[in-house]
Amino acid sequence: MIRKKLRELKCLTLKLLRLKDNAHSIALGFTVGLLINFVPSFGIGPVISTASAKIFKGNPFAGLVGGVSLIWAFPFFFYLNLVVGHLFFPLDSSGDAVGVGLQIGKAFFTGMIINIPLCGILTYAIMNSAVKKYRGTLLTFVQRKWNV
Repeated sequence: MIRKKLRELKCLTLKLLRLKDNAHSIALGFTVGLLINFVPSFGIGPVISTASAKIFKGNPFAGLVGGVSLIWAFPFFFYLNLVVGHLFFPLDSSGDAVGVGLQIGKAFFTGMIINIPLCGILTYAIMNSAVKKYRGTLLTFVQRKWNV
């Protein structure tokens, strides 16, 4: 099963690196698709990733790859949103359940609003430079050296 998942990852990486599009479009699509994982999407994340990449004039396939690549890390992103949100809105658990739930929701939403631009800028910068400078090198490495 692990071997099958690694093969799927290799196939997606090869398809991403072989896209006949400019580096900006690929990096933008990948970044927008990846950022959907910070938002609870209830199972339709890949569809939202593809559509949002197309809306922002990025490559839709790169958006799909970005959305699917870290879909498994949603619990980590959810927790990161809560932690960052609690830095600005500390939890006061002395109230009733509805009040505490609203505090948690406010902290989550605040963390999400902060994390999305920060992670987006970082991801775009890394992807854009990687695709611009190292596309051929990465493609050769994945094709020849990555044995799965």
